Amino acid sequence: MQSMSLEQLSSLAQVFGSIGVIVSLIFVGLQIKQNTGALQRNEHNSTMEQWTVIRMAIAKNRDIAELMTAGLHGESATDAADQLRLEQMLAEYAWAAFHIWDRTQRGIFPQGTFELTGGATLSGVLRTTRGGAWWRGAKHIGFVPGFVADVDAAIAKDSGASSVATGMRE
Repeated sequence: MQSMSLEQLSSLAQVFGSIGVIVSLIFVGLQIKQNTGALQRNEHNSTMEQWTVIRMAIAKNRDIAELMTAGLHGESATDAADQLRLEQMLAEYAWAAFHIWDRTQRGIFPQGTFELTGGATLSGVLRTTRGGAWWRGAKHIGFVPGFVADVDAAIAKDSGASSVATGMRE
C-alpha cells in the first residue's frame, strides 16, 4: 500500500475545504432567504396594523363613521373642528396607502399590491366630494411625486370604470 505524499494530502484537504465553503454558502443563502421572508411578513403585519387602527376607529366610533360618510360626500355642513377631523382621517388614509405603495416600490410587496389594496381604498375615498377637494390641496404637500401620480392614476382608472359601469361619459 502506497502512502500519500504531503502534496496529495494538501490537495485532498483543499477539496474538502472547498466542499465545506460551498456547503456553508448554501446554508447562509437559505438563512438569508428565511430571514427575508420573516422581514417581509413583519412588513405585511405592520401595514395591516396601520390600516386596522383606521378601520377600528371608524367601526368603534359612530361619530367618526358619520363624519366619514356624511362629511366625505358633502351631505352636511362641517364646522372647523369637524373639517379638521375629516382632514386628519384623510391624511391617515393617504399615509397608510403610502406605506403600501412604498413597500411595493421597494419590492417588499409584489407588484400590483398597491393598486389592488391601498390604492383602491384610497381612490374610493378621494373620489368623494370632500375627499377630492382635500386631495387636490394635500397631494403637493409632503407626498412624493411617484405616489401622487399613482394615486391620481388609480382615481382616473376608478372614475373611468364607474362611468362605464353607469353608462355615463365624462
